[in-house]
Amino acid sequence: MTLDNKYDEVMKHIEVTPEMRSRILSNIKDMDFAEKKQARIVHFPNIKRFATLAACFAVMLVGALTLLNLLNISNEPPVVGNNDIVEVSSAKELSETVGFEVAEPGNLPFEPESVVYTAYWAEIAEIVYTNGEQTAVFRKGIGSDNVSGDYNFYELTSEISVNNINVTLKGNGENYTLAIWTDSEFAYSLSLNGGIRETDWIKILQTMID
Repeated sequence: MTLDNKYDEVMKHIEVTPEMRSRILSNIKDMDFAEKKQARIVHFPNIKRFATLAACFAVMLVGALTLLNLLNISNEPPVVGNNDIVEVSSAKELSETVGFEVAEPGNLPFEPESVVYTAYWAEIAEIVYTNGEQTAVFRKGIGSDNVSGDYNFYELTSEISVNNINVTLKGNGENYTLAIWTDSEFAYSLSLNGGIRETDWIKILQTMID
């Protein structure tokens, strides 16, 4: 059925003049139906924004759950094995944990108020002495690599011999804060955050090097 026939069918019940009929048909023909169709397209900027936020929240939630699984959070105490970092209560227990003898240094420049004994992967033994702001850290490890963990630049470097063992002292100004040495089997280090003179270092090292 053509547009004219549709019009005639509707107009059977409506009385119009020929001019009205012509004008109505003309207006219908001139209508931009493409524009009307385009007007049906609805944009949802808010929905897009909310969808983006929802996606971000989902990523954060998945990441949090993954992190919790990795941390394995539990009320039960962790199981400590030979490859873990273990804190113990004495030098004797530290020696048993790492599998080699660990003797504590003597003649420290301060009286320790607290001492912490730690075994790292059954390869490095560490003893940390503290008294207020004063700290001394002694380490002994398997092999000959530097076990101090201190790779700072120092103005002073001195090589001394204690009981036929070569010791490297490092520091700044007139004081040395780090001593490192090795024997045929183990590597050693002792650091003092306050720093002391070479003669005082010798007194400490003589208690540690046979």
